[in-house]
Amino acid sequence: MSKMSGYTGAIVVAAVLVTPALAQTPVPDRRPRLTMSLQIFVRDHSGTGLEGVGIGVSGTESRKTSTDAQGLATVPVPPGTYRLRFERERFITLERDVTIGRGQPTTVMVALDAALPPPPPPPAPAPAPAPAAVPLATPPPAPTPAAAAGGPPIHVSIPEFVDKHFIGRDPLKESVLGCTAGGTTRVLQLRDSLALHTHSDLDEILYVVAGDGVVRVRDETMTLAPGSLTVIPRGLPHATERRGRNPLIVLSTLAGAACPEAQRAQSSGSSR
Repeated sequence: MSKMSGYTGAIVVAAVLVTPALAQTPVPDRRPRLTMSLQIFVRDHSGTGLEGVGIGVSGTESRKTSTDAQGLATVPVPPGTYRLRFERERFITLERDVTIGRGQPTTVMVALDAALPPPPPPPAPAPAPAPAAVPLATPPPAPTPAAAAGGPPIHVSIPEFVDKHFIGRDPLKESVLGCTAGGTTRVLQLRDSLALHTHSDLDEILYVVAGDGVVRVRDETMTLAPGSLTVIPRGLPHATERRGRNPLIVLSTLAGAACPEAQRAQSSGSSR
């Protein structure tokens, strides 16, 4: 009987020692992690979206992605502070810091500068002078070719164009209407804000077709309403915000933006 009592006492002591250890085992946190949508639009200084731009996201979490044919990319990340790195061949690499909070998705809009071409090779040594020959008649100079024209003439009904190419649920939609050798005209449809950006060598003219919003130029805030016109000289940082429930629709003319062949083809298709 005394031996059984000893066994019983040992079992009770072991149970007392094991129970606190089990009670201290941490319970895993199975709550879903909050993830926000980081929307990125990358373009060149003519306003054309750049495809294939490599984007590195580092911070609370790290991500890598690239832009699509419209220059757009969407990255799901938790709230926090991140550094974005943009890389593409023949363009200068750009880095930018961004803070993502809880709430609406964050939109980042950047423009990449084209890299300078490599210096030309040194000139070849001049050949030895040839023996004197009988001079020939000097041919007339070739006519100077005329400057290349821009895109074709365009006549568009803006209400019909917007109705046919409405933004839907996208955060941003850009359509090139027409261009010349010295300027490009686009329709911008915005549901989200355009982050602060600068056109270093382009003047921008904004005419509001529909919707409401504001444009911030340095420390000045200007109200956007149907029929309002805003002229933003080159080199001034500015951002555009939509207000209200409807998308903000503006005509944007970039004065000084050349008219590449791809934009001419898009302009011709827009007039149909």
